[in-house]
Amino acid sequence: MTYTGAALPGETMGNIHPQVGDVKIISTSSSSMTIEASVNITNPTPYTAVVPYVNIHIVRDGFVLGSATAENMKVVKGENTNLIVKATWDPAVEGEASRKAASDMISEYLSGRNITIDVKTHRGTIPAAPLIGEGLSKLNISIAAPKLELPGEGEKKGHFIRDATFHLLSSTATFTLVSPLRYNTIYVDWINATALYNHTESVGRIVYGLPFAAPPGTSTTPKLPVDWSMGSVGYDAVKRALGGALKLDAIANVTVRIGNWKETVWYEGQGIGASIRL
Repeated sequence: MTYTGAALPGETMGNIHPQVGDVKIISTSSSSMTIEASVNITNPTPYTAVVPYVNIHIVRDGFVLGSATAENMKVVKGENTNLIVKATWDPAVEGEASRKAASDMISEYLSGRNITIDVKTHRGTIPAAPLIGEGLSKLNISIAAPKLELPGEGEKKGHFIRDATFHLLSSTATFTLVSPLRYNTIYVDWINATALYNHTESVGRIVYGLPFAAPPGTSTTPKLPVDWSMGSVGYDAVKRALGGALKLDAIANVTVRIGNWKETVWYEGQGIGASIRL
């Protein structure tokens, strides 16, 4: 059955179950990115369609953070794989509050939280039928953000920080990172992080301001200086684990850069395996 142009119910959008495959950042400015992604979706309707052009707004807390565009896309009934979508991410257009909403959304996503993305149509969604886009824009449509798959196994699979090694004598630490990007290098320009034992007991703090690269795949950070929380329950637990390992949590503010784009985000990680060495 071919789609004839009738408006679809808003709940249809909630049943497309998007999955993101390859993500490639193709251009950047100081505050924006243009992204190309392959997307798998489920078409829950009995219709097939060739979509010459469609554009939707990506919304958070009422702010338009960017838009996603697909061109000449054929959608069949059921599973659709490797659909190419281009997205523009430019939250700063609507001011500082919009930029902060975008930063918080990225932070929650990187920290492994379940988040939803609000999408809205507009008059330009389907240029040949502006009234459809305008009419559907009155619907509040939320889609669960797809899980971004990272290399790895078991419980580590969703962790951007895979493990850590702390050195007591030199008061340094290194971390194994797994980048969510396959084609672009992320640069870490600044870190202010605290390691925690048993979720609340401070082990030490890391403040580091020299940029380093996190290329696609797995990489190891430079040795980062650790300011130990001497005399604390957390530091005592680290000393007792000398020669072995323990699980630590991390909270951090991190400035990241991709091309010309730069943003400071926060990160919360739990259950990071930390080896303790002299």
